[in-house]
This record gives sequence, C-alpha cells and structure tokens, in this order.
Amino acid sequence: MVNGWKSVSLLDCGEILQGLTYRPDNVKPYGLLVLRSSNIQDEKLVFDDCVFVDCNVDEKQYVRKGDIVICVRNGSSALIGKCALVDADYKATFGAFMSVFRGENSDYIFQVFRSTIVQKQIRSNSNATINQITKTDFENIVIPVPSDASEQRAIAEALSDVDSYIALLEKLIAKKKAIKQGAMQELLTGKRRLPGFDGGWGEKPLGELFDFFGGFSASRAQLSTVGYSYLHYGDIHGTNRTFVDVCSDSSIPRLNTSLTKVSPTALLQNGDVVFVDASEDDEGASRHVVVRNIEGKPFISGLHTIIARAKTGELDNLFKEFCFQTENIRSQFKYYAVGTKVTGVNKVSIAKINLYFPTSKEEQSAIAAILSDMDSEIEALTAKLHKAKLIKKGMMQELLTGRIRLVQSEAAAVVTEKPELQVAATSSAQKGHNRQFDDAVMIAGIVNAFYSARYPLGRKKIQKLLYLLRRKQDESTVAFKKKSAGPYADEVRYKGGEPIAKSNSYIDTTTTKGIGTTFTKGKNIGQALDYIERWGRHNDIQWLAEKFRYTSVDDLELLATVDMAICDLEEAGTPVSVASIKHLIATNKEWQAKLQKKTFADSKIAKAISDLQTLF
Repeated sequence: MVNGWKSVSLLDCGEILQGLTYRPDNVKPYGLLVLRSSNIQDEKLVFDDCVFVDCNVDEKQYVRKGDIVICVRNGSSALIGKCALVDADYKATFGAFMSVFRGENSDYIFQVFRSTIVQKQIRSNSNATINQITKTDFENIVIPVPSDASEQRAIAEALSDVDSYIALLEKLIAKKKAIKQGAMQELLTGKRRLPGFDGGWGEKPLGELFDFFGGFSASRAQLSTVGYSYLHYGDIHGTNRTFVDVCSDSSIPRLNTSLTKVSPTALLQNGDVVFVDASEDDEGASRHVVVRNIEGKPFISGLHTIIARAKTGELDNLFKEFCFQTENIRSQFKYYAVGTKVTGVNKVSIAKINLYFPTSKEEQSAIAAILSDMDSEIEALTAKLHKAKLIKKGMMQELLTGRIRLVQSEAAAVVTEKPELQVAATSSAQKGHNRQFDDAVMIAGIVNAFYSARYPLGRKKIQKLLYLLRRKQDESTVAFKKKSAGPYADEVRYKGGEPIAKSNSYIDTTTTKGIGTTFTKGKNIGQALDYIERWGRHNDIQWLAEKFRYTSVDDLELLATVDMAICDLEEAGTPVSVASIKHLIATNKEWQAKLQKKTFADSKIAKAISDLQTLF
C-alpha cells in the first residue's frame, strides 16, 4: 500500500442497512416510493418503474442524500452489486432485495464500490448459487482508502467530473438522434421539402425497383479472418449503421471458400440493399444495410439475408441508406412478418412493400446528404463518448489505488460544462487547395493570434499549436512524428506550410544565436486572414487562442505528447492510464527522455489526460 493509504474493511467506513419487507396489499398507486433493482440503471437512479407502499417504515430505512443503494439479491447474477449514489433528498425507502451503505465520504466510497476493486470481490466472495450478497460478504470486502479525507474528496470530485461529462455526452447523443429521427420522418415523407426542390413524389412497390436474391449459407463458426468478406445476418442486427463498406471495414468476418461454390447473385454489389429474413422480434424484421463496394471486391451475402438489387436507376445509393427507416416502411415489414419465436419476411413479401420517394435523384441526394451529415455528427460524439469511458476506466485504476496522487488544485478532472457539437472542418481537398497551403494559412493565423513583441514566438510553440489545432479540426495529424520535442512535422517546416507562409510574406522569421527562430507577422498576413474567414476557420483560431494564449511551451509539449499517446493506445485497444502512457513514452527512443522532466511527472500526465478530455 502506498504511503498515506491503508486497506480497510468496507464496514469500517460505514454501515449496511437492510431493505424494507412489505406485503402485496401494502402496494398502492401512491404513497412511499420503494427503490428496487429496476430503479438503478447505468449506476444512476431512474424513476420509470416505480412501486409505492403504505406501511410503517423505520426512520433509518428512509434513504438520505449520500447513501449508496446496492442490489444485493436478484435472479440475475450480473445485477448483483450494481449501485447508485442518492444525489438528493427523496421521500423513499428501499426494498428487501436492496441494501444501503451509509457512512462518511460516501462520494469516494461510491467510486470504489463501482470499481473492479470491489466488484471483483463481490463476484468471488458472494454466494453465486442464489445470487445474493450477505452481510458477511460485506464484512469481507476490503477497500483502499487515503488517510487524508481531503484526498478522498479530491479523487471523488475528479471522477465525478468525468461522470458528469459522460452523462452530458450521452444526453447530447440522445438529443441528436431524436433530431435526426424527426428530420427523417419529415424529409423522407415529403412533409418538409428542401429549398430549390418542388418536383413530384411517387410510390412504387419494391418489386418494381429491385430484383431479390438469397445468400450463401455458412455458420458463424465457419467464419474467420481468412478468405472472402462475408455478411452475416447477425452483424446486420448488431450494427447501428445503415451501410457496410467492404472496401474500408477490416472487421468484416471472412469465409474461406471457393467462389465457384457461391452463386454470382450472392456476391454483393455497390448499392445492394441487404435485408435480414429472420429476427427475434417484429422490430428487427426491417433490419438492413446498404452495401458500399465501389472497388467490386468479392463480398458474400450470408444465410438469412435477402439481397435487393436495383433493376432501375430510380434510387440514389446514399438515399437507400435512409429511405427504409421511416415508420411507414417499418409498419409494412411488421405486417408481413410471420412466425412465433422467430419472425421473418420473404422475398415475395418484401416485393409488396411500397416506397414513397422523390422522383428527382437530385432531391434524393440532397436529403441523404443532410441525414448523412447528422449520422457523422452522432458518430463523432459516440467516439468521444467511448474515449471518455476509456479514460475514466484508466483514471479509476490509477486514482483509486494511490498510484497517482492528486493535490487539491488538480482535483477537477473535467470541466462539466455542456459539450458543444463542433462540425468537423471541411478537408483541404474539399476546399480546393492542398494541405501544404492550408498549413501555411493556419500558421499565419497562429502567428497573428499569438505574436507578442514582449514574448518571442518560437517554432516549437508553432508546431505544438498547429498539432492541437488539427486535432480540434478532426483533421489528419499523420505529418507529425514522435520527436524529442513531442509531435513535430518536419515536412511542415521544410517543404510545406512554413516555407509557403514565408514566401507569400504571411509571416517573417528571424534566427538569433542562443534563441533560435522566432516568428512575426508578415506584410501580407491580411491575405491569409481573409482565407481563414472564407474557409470558416476563424472560430478554430479563436478557440486555440482562448485555450492556449498563456500556456507555456513545456505544457503544450506535454499536452500534445499525451494526446498522441492516447491516440496510439486507443488504436491498439489499450486502456488509457498514466501507466500505459508512461510505458508508451518509455519504449520510444525519441520520447523516453521526457520522463526525466518535471513536466512529465505522474500528476502532470494525469492532469493532461483530464484536460484533453474536454479539448477534443
């Protein structure tokens, strides 16, 4: 155990209270709320499925703010130990299959209880045969606790801030999905028309638009990483996407077989719509994906799939990814679905389903582009949510074991302000200029925002700011390599943005012995600033200035280095933590010396992880 920490019994920190036992005739439409297992979802209290009773309750059995409500008995062992912190004073008690932990510093205890530290002990110690945690089990739970109560509070605060950030992201994603759903019901039904389009809409049965084919039978057990890409119907049920791109998705399973055994009609083509013919419920009967296969790669449609291949050119391929998601289409699928335990549709039924669509492919394309942009926003937020959860996992591993110590000023891991949706900047190729010129203009913008006659602006700072700007813009940072000064782009310095900015007089540079190269505004910097306005990048530069105007070069190096390390770890599927980042730095020849710097102390790396959580 680290210095200043100790291992104690959970019950040394508080007491366990048993839940209320009540009779069926005590249940009323109103009265005292009884918290049950169903009232805990994702470690939060929810009130969608409430039971109220009218009976006598001991004073101690009323929940209080700061209590930890725990599921101690359930038919499912997976639910044993799930918990939630009571965050307000509710007029409520808790049922017999629940317990409450009540003690001091419950915010910290809650974070420990939900961690693997306690959950592993519950799994190994509790009576699995009857799915319960007994008082003896609670007595045997041991937790790590810092002796200083202020350190307990600092840890709980840091982790709670991340929880708040995750919750806000989840709410924002739900909001964006609801907006998209509403847009689909209006745009895909003609209730709302896009400006510039007033053409007609038509309705046709799918049998007039598509030919239908079956897939090639193979079991999940036959699939591997060898052979030809294979679309399993279970993967259609399991995806949130409405398309599958065989040319870019390396995770698609493969079937090692000869193509001579596969009917040519079962080989998927670009624009094919693939429906499932079997589902466990009516809702899944309309599940489908649209195939993206612009390279014409061999792609086998699997068992329980029905391929709809266009026999007319009336539907835009991107429009197909959305037009089968309306309530009207889903209700038609439900109508034709047959079966008891497993429901399904067949080719004849699908051919009868009517699709209402704009006859102009230009209008189809415009509708699809709007909905596709919405999907991209949701995917970007979902990726950010996944990243936040990985970082939270790493933080728990470090902070709740004392491997990383927080001083009071570093307690806040994440600023819990509502995350604003940033639309990814349009790529330089889409804007009609190349990356080198884009770099030149962005460097000019950085110089304009950060130049000060009092404080020289050096190349190292320019490089770090350009890296962080590109990360904010969700643009490629492939030019930046792992150098001793952190992420550094030689091509930007020698043959890209910097020389272009100098030759166009957007910037000037001066090299002084002992100081190095410093940057100032050039006589034509106004031209670069005009480009920034026209490209819609002014807010990006403003964001950079607001966040880093007073940040030292060393701290910028720390942020950029930790960010690049996080990107590498996430790509490798490795949990993000101080330990994993230090290991990555230590095993890179260019970077390993950084760990000798005070800037790269454990607490500094931990704070950088937290800060990056809110930046990107």
